[in-house]
Amino acid sequence: MPCRTHALEYALGQTSVVVSGYLEGRGVYALHADTPREDPSYKFSLSTKSELGKWGAFKLTVGGNEDGKVVDPHDGRLFTEYDKIYQDKNPSLTVDEAYVDIFTGKVDLRIGIQKFAWGRLDEINPTDNLNTEDITDPILNDENERKIAAPAIKANIYSEIVNVEIGWIPRYVPYRLPTPEERWFPPDLKVPSSIATNTVIGTIPVEAEYDDIKLPPLTLANSEAGVRISKPVAGWELSTSYFTGFDPLPVFGIPTELIVELEDLISLKTDISAKVRVEPRLYRIHVFGLDFSTTYEGFTIRGEAAYFKGKHYFRKAETIYPEVASKEQQQIIMEEFLRELFASGKTRQSFPIDPPVELKKDALKYGIGLDYVRGDATLTVQFIQEYVLAYDDDKPIYYIKDGFDTNITMAYKHFFLQNTLELTLGGLYDIQFQHYLLQPSLAYNFTDAIRGTLGAAIFQGMYDDSLLGQFRNNDEVFFKLRYSF
Repeated sequence: MPCRTHALEYALGQTSVVVSGYLEGRGVYALHADTPREDPSYKFSLSTKSELGKWGAFKLTVGGNEDGKVVDPHDGRLFTEYDKIYQDKNPSLTVDEAYVDIFTGKVDLRIGIQKFAWGRLDEINPTDNLNTEDITDPILNDENERKIAAPAIKANIYSEIVNVEIGWIPRYVPYRLPTPEERWFPPDLKVPSSIATNTVIGTIPVEAEYDDIKLPPLTLANSEAGVRISKPVAGWELSTSYFTGFDPLPVFGIPTELIVELEDLISLKTDISAKVRVEPRLYRIHVFGLDFSTTYEGFTIRGEAAYFKGKHYFRKAETIYPEVASKEQQQIIMEEFLRELFASGKTRQSFPIDPPVELKKDALKYGIGLDYVRGDATLTVQFIQEYVLAYDDDKPIYYIKDGFDTNITMAYKHFFLQNTLELTLGGLYDIQFQHYLLQPSLAYNFTDAIRGTLGAAIFQGMYDDSLLGQFRNNDEVFFKLRYSF
């Protein structure tokens, strides 16, 4: 339970403006010495809301952050940008939301920078694809904080038959990642320092560069859109949805420049190295979804499912590099090198290679959740599974095993001392990879406005190539103190 806030209300003529927000300090203690350090962080959020008569409303939310995870900020700009995935700035300011609501009775419009909330499950929502996420801190930021608001137009159309929500985003807003030297950069995206060829050439040293994203031109064809149709039926809330746009999750290519340099003309001894660019790539997907919820005697049942048409997955590095450095590929390159050497005398030549990193697959992702409330305690259990159609065992992909990835999540909350003390025991277990994440926390409301939280995040399991397993060195204990108004 968050602190009860005391929002400030001001009168401007016949219009009232409500101001609310919070100030928060965070401290993290990493439990492993070989993980990047993290200094204390400080953030704030300031929100203003105003009713514009009976016909509309206005909201503006601005946030600021002094981020202790940023190791070496290079970007001198203060505001976060809508065309970058590596913001690399500290401190920073963000326009979290800024929109106008227009009410007409049968149709409500929302125009401006906004967040959408589709689906019924917690944290993992297969049907919720209109907003990308800021995953620079996947533990301390909750789902709504991670969402990146996008400039958009939303229309809610009400009727006695169905309610329709339509969203249109003129230009894709990319996800945000930490830089490679920071604590939550996914280790699976890091390029190895060398490639073993398993030939007489030996090991090839690798130099890596991490490019930022290149957005497509601002055209109608490159915009994104979604429609969600909802209807209550016999105690059930039912919805069906469709999304067309760019995959909100990271997909990367690794265009590589292989450099061959002659060391000795007599023996034709050469030195080979590689320059690898980790290049974000965008692919359009189509997502067909449905979701539902109902309540029965203290239980709430929630679920959603989505069919992804044309989703791209990232192949495992250990299967890609052998293809790039195969004996056949090496022979072709050496023959080209020698031809150019004897024709023009060039002793240093480069050969571009674009390894087949991505695989395009159709997939299903679905889940069901159960909530039970009894007195001051709440228990939530969810089962969520992803199934990749036409999965190829010879070309394994990250975070999928034998075509599946199955997760069970659990959250138990209990309130004590007249709801001033909140105990949470949360966790996630991955059945395929036998990895788990434990997230216990204890929160106390010192006053109506001041709340402190002490918690931990513990990763454990058997495999390194799962979504959780790659962060096995990121165990942490944290403390948050928030003042809300």
